[in-house]
Amino acid sequence: MSNTNLASRYAKQVDERFHRESQALLALNNDFKFTGVKTVNVYSIPTVAMTDYVRSGTSRYGDATDLARSVQSLTVRCDRSYNFIIDRGDKLQTEMVMDAGRALSRQIREVVVPEYDTYVFATLAAKAVEKGNCSHEAITRENAYEQFLAAMEHLGNRDVPDKGRVCFCSYRFANLIKQDPAFMKDSSASQEMILKGVMGEVDGCRIVKVPSGRLPAGAAFILTHPMAAIAPKQLEEYKIHDNPPGISGWLVEGRFIYDCFVLEEKADAVFYHGGQSVMKTLHVTTAAAAEGQTKVLVVPGAPEKGGKWVYETAATAADLTAAACGGSFTGADLAASGAVITPTSGHGVIQVVEVNGEGKVSGCGRAKLNVG
Repeated sequence: MSNTNLASRYAKQVDERFHRESQALLALNNDFKFTGVKTVNVYSIPTVAMTDYVRSGTSRYGDATDLARSVQSLTVRCDRSYNFIIDRGDKLQTEMVMDAGRALSRQIREVVVPEYDTYVFATLAAKAVEKGNCSHEAITRENAYEQFLAAMEHLGNRDVPDKGRVCFCSYRFANLIKQDPAFMKDSSASQEMILKGVMGEVDGCRIVKVPSGRLPAGAAFILTHPMAAIAPKQLEEYKIHDNPPGISGWLVEGRFIYDCFVLEEKADAVFYHGGQSVMKTLHVTTAAAAEGQTKVLVVPGAPEKGGKWVYETAATAADLTAAACGGSFTGADLAASGAVITPTSGHGVIQVVEVNGEGKVSGCGRAKLNVG
């Protein structure tokens, strides 16, 4: 019997992976426009304390002082991209299932959207930890509802509006709070939600279950109000090139410029509850300087008060030391953003780590090295 190569047949339907739409949009507002600019400066004006009126003299209202003003500069930093090729022969020989448009849609919903949501949630959590609006107490089914109400109280004591709050929680926290006797007893609506498998609203706050992969590691929930943060999508550009030079088929390219900012005067509207602190993201870029040297730029422009930046370089990202939030890290001091360093010959990446006044890691960022 002769050997015959039989053509394989593939189904025209693609076994698509599960996905979900962006959930982070529920935590944001659109009060500031970034159209045509990279940076938006936001002013905040303080108040003055009350004093007793004095019925004599020339300073009856007290000493007059000029109102100071502070400026928060919001600079969009994340400029991301991707590209892939679908060969025309591959499309024909897979019964047309390798379609460029479908592949682009798949890329957006399975890669772009999760990255955006993950970044927004990490930014919210890091700001809450920085402000001290956080708790790391272990969550059980006996205290889950109590911890949620404590976070609600924390926001209420800081005059955050009750209406419009959103709680983004892990599925584990959602399961625990639904087993909490106090939660079930508090409202007949809560029992109805359990039967339907829907969290809905609790105490006027919408509860949204989020996959653990989009939340910071160890997160139970992030409680916030949309007025606290903005996350501009400054550019969402997607192109499908049909038969570009050198390719028989389609070249798909995408670019996404975005960021997330918590407004300083509204940072108390964010509360984080998790088993561990959240690593702050340092945005690191490098520029070639003199021969063999590179300039290191870091955003934000300075470490937190009492802290400092240290760095290390390596041949590849895999060779860099893993930096854990709350752990220790040894490296060379980076004096300031814009400092010039001389990396080891052959090294191609840099890691900048922020350590606080206690010598514990609080932030980290990596970048490719551009050496003069």
